[in-house]
This record gives sequence, C-alpha cells and structure tokens, in this order.
Amino acid sequence: MPNTAHNDHVLQTIATVTRAESGKLVSVLTRIFGPHNLVMAEDAVQDVLLKAIENWQEHGLPDNPRAWLYRATRNRAIDIVRKNRRQQTFATDINTLLDSEYTAATTLNDCFRETEIRDDQLRMMFACCHPSIGREGQIALILKTLSGLTVAQIARAFIVKPEAIEKRLYRARLAFRDNNATLEIPGGTALLQRLDNVLETIYLLFNEAHSTSYQDSLTRDDLAQDCIRLCSLLTEHVATSLPQTNALLALLCFHTARLASRVDKQGDLQLMQYQDRSLWDRELIEKGVWHLERAATGENISRYHIEAAIAYEHCKAASYEETDWRSILYYYDLLTRLMPTPVVLLNRAIAVKELEGPQAALDEIKKIPGIDFLQNYYLLHAILGELLSQTGKKESAISHYEKAMQMAVSSAERKFIQQKLNDAKK
Repeated sequence: MPNTAHNDHVLQTIATVTRAESGKLVSVLTRIFGPHNLVMAEDAVQDVLLKAIENWQEHGLPDNPRAWLYRATRNRAIDIVRKNRRQQTFATDINTLLDSEYTAATTLNDCFRETEIRDDQLRMMFACCHPSIGREGQIALILKTLSGLTVAQIARAFIVKPEAIEKRLYRARLAFRDNNATLEIPGGTALLQRLDNVLETIYLLFNEAHSTSYQDSLTRDDLAQDCIRLCSLLTEHVATSLPQTNALLALLCFHTARLASRVDKQGDLQLMQYQDRSLWDRELIEKGVWHLERAATGENISRYHIEAAIAYEHCKAASYEETDWRSILYYYDLLTRLMPTPVVLLNRAIAVKELEGPQAALDEIKKIPGIDFLQNYYLLHAILGELLSQTGKKESAISHYEKAMQMAVSSAERKFIQQKLNDAKK
C-alpha cells in the first residue's frame, strides 16, 4: 500500500520549496534564455518541479531539496542550450558564450551563483514592470514568475476566472517579446521612473494581500510576505535602496504585523478597536521602524512615507484608546495635499470621527469631491451605515448596510455587515 503520510510530506515539501524557489529559478533561466524566451524558462522550471515530485516520492526527500532543484534546473538549462543553440538566440550578452561546451558550462555555473540569482530577481522585477505592460499584467506576471503562484491561485486571489489571468499573462509575454524587454536595472532618470512603477505594483499587490476579499482561498499572509520579500530585495541593492523604497517596506511591515488579528478563530472580521494586540508581530514592527528611519533622508516625501507614519501610529499605541488620532489626522492632511483621492478623504473622515464624533465625519464625507466614484465600494456604505447608526438615523443606516451586503465579496465581510444590519434593525 502507498504510504499516504510520506506522500503528503513530500507534496508539502515540494509546495513549500516551489513557493520559495521557483521565482528565483525562473528569473535565472530568463536571464540565460533571454526575456523573449520567458515561456521556455517557465516551462523548464515546471519540468524540473514535476521531476522532483516523481523522484522524491519514489526515492525519498534529498538532504537538501533546494540544492537538488538548483542542480536539476542547471542541468535542464544545459540540455536546452545544447538542443537549441543552433536555431535559437538566447540572452544577447551571453549568447556567444553558449556556443561551445566549455564556455557554456562556465557561464551557466556563474549564472547560478547566489549573488547573480538575487540580482536576476531584481532585474526580473523591473522587466515585469515594463511600461509597455498594463498594470494588471504586471501584477499577474510578478505573481506567476517571481512568487511561483499557479494561474488558478492568481485567479482565486483576484476573484476572476483562470482564463482572464491567462489572457493577462499572454498579453504581458507578448509585450516582453515585441518590445525587446531586457533583464537589467536601468540607470539615471530611467531608474527612478521604472522604480516608481515597481513600487506601485508592489503596493497594489499588497493591497490585495491586505484585503479580506479572498481569504477563503489563497492566504493573505502568503502574498503579504511575497511583497515584503520583493521590497526587501530593492532595499538591499545600492541603486534601489532609496527613501521611498524603505518607506514602502516600512508600510508593508506595519500592516503585515497586524494581519493575524484582523480575523478571529471563527473567521469573524475584527475592527481595530477589538483586535488582540498581543497577536501583533513586534519583530516585524521593529523592522518597520528601522526602515522608516532609513526613509527619513532627502527632501522628497512620498505617499509611502505618510502612509507608513499613519500605520506606525496604530502600531505603537498600546490600546485603541491610546491611539494618537491628532497625529493621524495631521498625516492625513499631508496625504490629502499629495493625493486628494476619494479613498484618502474617506479614511481621513474616520480620523475626524474619532476626534469630533460621527456627525462631523458624515459632514466631511459629504464634502468629498468625486464621492460618486466610491458608490460601488462596499466600505463606503459600511462606514456610512456605522456613522448613521451612531447618529440615530437607523433607516438610512439600514439602507447603506444593505448596499454594503450586496457589494461585499468575502464571507467574513458579509457576516460582519449582516451583524451590523441586524443590530440596526433592533
């Protein structure tokens, strides 16, 4: 009889190693084969992972699964180069070095050094955020190539059909090929422009991780940790360890540190005032503080600086009652000057509520320019329901809670709003 426990352990190990290493392997093979051969690199890594499952189930786990994968991937790269060197062009700068057996082996060995693999991930990050690729495609490409997620996992994360993700990836790969994308870290002005794109992509990806919208599928912590890992790579490179990069990493750390308390053991959504702060990751908060201090150089202040400062105010408060709402409102005023979007102004109104009461917050929301833009945003209606309920306007509160129920995606959101709706009807 097959050893089910053994097979489960092997499958769990391969799943863990895949999440940790597949992005690195795709990056280094794309460096070797060239961005125009991205699909070839992805297929090669997939082949290695499938062989690992077969080999490890039959012969048991190797002493060092990671080293096994790297050796197997290097050997697979050698096979592909040997088979295709006469009819295929690989990465431009090393293509001629792959023509002979001797130089090919040496070149491939160099490509698999730790420092090169780390830099390849950075280069891949910039390539994934090439301006010719749409934002949705950039995020899907990063999740597929650098985070090692399957199309099905990405689809669940964004609550779309797998076919939609396949189309995004297809268009992104076409852009790679048609625009002759290169794996390099740009310099000068181009670096700053592309870095802004990279940071925004990580920021948007993290917003998905921080959302409760898909907590029934891919865990939020997985994506949050991926964002921290990618941003950490940027802070570890001299060319990209800039104030805004450190500010974003600080922001990611502060928010991720609180993830464990946002949903309780029963799957119920917990507002900030009811969260168990003993569950907050203090080590991650300290890491955030360190990067926030590193971000405090130069004259430019980014949105990441201000949002990190707001997040830190929440993290440093020993209790909800001890939160410094005046400082938070001050930071929101700064953020409003930088980017007066409806979402920022809505969040600012919550700080106003803590200082001046629910009616003052309602008055602020009414004044938000472009508030109609948020009519399909469930949080707007959930917030309005709460504020109206607190000011005694129960019928209006019920109406907004019902709208929020229609728009909420996850079971935790719907359960939370349903309880609020039930309370308002009492």
